[in-house]
Amino acid sequence: GRFPIRRTLRYLSQGDVVFKSAVKVMTVNYNTAGELSEGARGARGAAAARAAPAETPGLAWAASSAETPRQPLCAFLLFSRKFVFFNIPQIQYKNPWVQIMLFRNMTPSPFLRFYLDNGEQVLVDVEDKTNKEITEHIKKILGKSKETLEKEERERKKLSHPATFGPKKYHLRECMCEIEGQVPCPAFVPLPKEMRGKYKAAMKNEA
Repeated sequence: GRFPIRRTLRYLSQGDVVFKSAVKVMTVNYNTAGELSEGARGARGAAAARAAPAETPGLAWAASSAETPRQPLCAFLLFSRKFVFFNIPQIQYKNPWVQIMLFRNMTPSPFLRFYLDNGEQVLVDVEDKTNKEITEHIKKILGKSKETLEKEERERKKLSHPATFGPKKYHLRECMCEIEGQVPCPAFVPLPKEMRGKYKAAMKNEA
């Protein structure tokens, strides 16, 4: 397929959006087709189409401002498509517990909707935003902070230390017998007779 690098572990692990545990479902509404004056821009796109420069007939242009220079409206369609194409795989990899659903060409403007575990919904308008701006925005409002991620990483390293033992929910090993070179667990490999308490007691009684 296109851009196979999107499916490499190195690329997927570079995603920096890790949602809070309250986020359960994420839906993405975006557009891929339609007239340039509509689709992702709606009525404002139609108004901007009438103001397109004469040297580019048939191309809708966004109204310029001091912060944002004029650019074709197809770019705004492209931003949401870029987010789906490049950023959604990283978000899926970093948030395996979050269900992500894509809805294509079903709404006049692109937006994201998040469903939380308490029943609340968070609606994010991604119109006129680049894929980087979309990523930074959802990271700011629903993502875990850098301090939280660092704390979780320290806890993970602490629990994964080979010298610790306990329930597998929290530790790598439940028992010392799982380490190579140690006496295996009697539940799986019977101990030699001379190491069994009953055998020692029987030998003592015979003596």
